[in-house]
Amino acid sequence: FYWLFGWGLAYGSETDGYNSFIGYSGYTTEKIDIGNGGGKSLWFFQMVFAATAATIVSGAVAGRIKLEAYFFVAVLLTGFIYPVVSHWIWATGGWLSAFTPTEDLFTSGCGMLDYAGSGVVHLTGGVAAFWGAFTLGPRAGWTKEEGIPAHNMALVTLGTFILWFGWFGFN
Repeated sequence: FYWLFGWGLAYGSETDGYNSFIGYSGYTTEKIDIGNGGGKSLWFFQMVFAATAATIVSGAVAGRIKLEAYFFVAVLLTGFIYPVVSHWIWATGGWLSAFTPTEDLFTSGCGMLDYAGSGVVHLTGGVAAFWGAFTLGPRAGWTKEEGIPAHNMALVTLGTFILWFGWFGFN
């Protein structure tokens, strides 16, 4: 759904219809300029960020939600919510963007800089994950009365090292 709607909502071009709240052109990647900041490779990069926001939610609601309901959440998140937030911060002309050339930002011309997606990707996914987990309640078997089941410390340590190694690769 990022291909169908998301790119246009996030990075719709200024000539075809663009404002500080949301983009509204360039759906289905029809008008991606190959010479403009990476073209389709930039689209793919942003699509992976949208998917990452959805996977953050999947970890928070795992074991508490039906697959069909999660698909609905993922479609909503990658097709509308994430693109709007990424437009606000990363698109030239977004109302929170540091790349907005005008001085009409609510912060007197000083927008938000978001390096490596901490605010757009992780905060958007994290807020959606929080509300999903809050709405669904605790997982079965994780109440105070039942106690928290034991964990496998060897697998926890292995997972920590895998994440640590991946962090070096990402940065």
